[in-house]
Amino acid sequence: MTMRVARPGAPSHLRVAGDPATIVTTALVGAVERLMLHDAEIRRGTDDPEAIHDARVAVRQIRSLTASLASVLDVDAIAHQVEQLGTFARALGEVRDLDVFLEDLAAETANVPEAIGADAARIASAVALERGIAFERVRHSMEAAKHTHLLMTLMSIAVDPPLRQPARAPDPAVVMSSVWKALSRRAGAASGSSTDPVLHEVRTRAKRVRYAAEALAPFVGDRASAFAKSAVRLQDVLGRHQDSVIAIDKLSAVAAADPTLAFAAGWIAAGRERVRVETRAGWRDAWRSLAKKKRRFW
Repeated sequence: MTMRVARPGAPSHLRVAGDPATIVTTALVGAVERLMLHDAEIRRGTDDPEAIHDARVAVRQIRSLTASLASVLDVDAIAHQVEQLGTFARALGEVRDLDVFLEDLAAETANVPEAIGADAARIASAVALERGIAFERVRHSMEAAKHTHLLMTLMSIAVDPPLRQPARAPDPAVVMSSVWKALSRRAGAASGSSTDPVLHEVRTRAKRVRYAAEALAPFVGDRASAFAKSAVRLQDVLGRHQDSVIAIDKLSAVAAADPTLAFAAGWIAAGRERVRVETRAGWRDAWRSLAKKKRRFW
C-alpha cells in the first residue's frame, strides 16, 4: 500500500490510498489472530498472567479498531459481536487486575517488617485464591459453544468486513481526529487535583488513540508508529496510577473485612500510595510530549 497527498486545493493532510476492504482487513485480522492465539493458550490450561494480559489487549484492540474505523466499517452490522467482546473483556479484566495486584503485593511485601510478614502472606494467599476462582470462571466461559462461535464470527468479519457504502479508504484525519479530540479535551481539563476516575478516563482515551495510530501505521508509515509509541508512554504511566488505585481500594476492603490484617494492609497500601502520588505528578510530562504538534501525522 502507498500513501498519496491530496490534490491541490484539497485539505493538506495525507490520505491512505488503496482498497478499503484490504485496509480494514489488515487492521482487524492481526488483532483477531492474536486473540485466537492467546485464547487457545488459556483453553489449553495455561494460567500465565501474560496470556490473560495479551488476550485482553487483543480484545481491546478489536473493539477500539471498530470504533476508530467507523467511517469505513459498518459498525451497526457487527454491534452484537462488539457487545459480546465487551463482556469477555470485563471478565478478562477481573483476572488481570488481580494479577497486577499480586505483582504489587509481591513488590511491597518483599521488605515488610518481620512482625507483619505472616499477615502480609495471608493477604497474598487470599488474593491468589480469588484470582484462581476468577480465572476458572473465565476459562469455563471460554469452553462454551457461543464463545467459539464468537471467535469464528470475528475472523469472518475481519476477512470480509462489512463496509459503509460507498466504500472509501479511511482518511487519517477522520480516523484520528475524533479519538484525539476526546483525549485532548480530557487531558487538558485534568489537573493535579483531578479525581482518580478522571485520570483513568484519560488513560482509556490514550489507548484508543494508540490503537487508531497502530491501525494506520502499515499505510501511513513510521510517523504513525512513532506517534503510537508516544501514546504508549502516556498510557503506561496512567496505567501504573490506575493499578495503584485498585490496589489501595482492595487493601482497604481487606482491612474492613478482617481488622486483624488492617495494619499489614495499611503498610502495603502506603507503598502503593507513593506510586499513586508519583504517577499523578508525572503523567502530564508524557502528555505534553504526545501533544506536540510535530508528532501528529494527520
